[in-house]
Amino acid sequence: MKLAEALNLRADLQKRIAQLKLRLLANAKVQEGDTPAEDPTLLLQELDGYTAQLEMLIRQINKTNNSTVVDGASLVDMIARKDVLTLKISILRDFVQAAANKADR
Repeated sequence: MKLAEALNLRADLQKRIAQLKLRLLANAKVQEGDTPAEDPTLLLQELDGYTAQLEMLIRQINKTNNSTVVDGASLVDMIARKDVLTLKISILRDFVQAAANKADR
């Protein structure tokens, strides 16, 4: 499986898990004597399957990212650098925005 395919599959699994969470929450409580629209036990089994798939996929992606080297740096190193720069940019943008706001007196 190519990295791009694995990343798309990971995104798909994450969406499925998010939808499953909503289904679980919708069936968490029912009136006494009523039955839930969906069996929570089956939903939990489905969750176990999706999370196991996601874990395996994340492991494969991380192994690929760790072993792939571009310009002397692994993809893991580049991703870490990107994440830190994204965080820093976000903080600096918020800082500039706060400094640009006029104070009403």
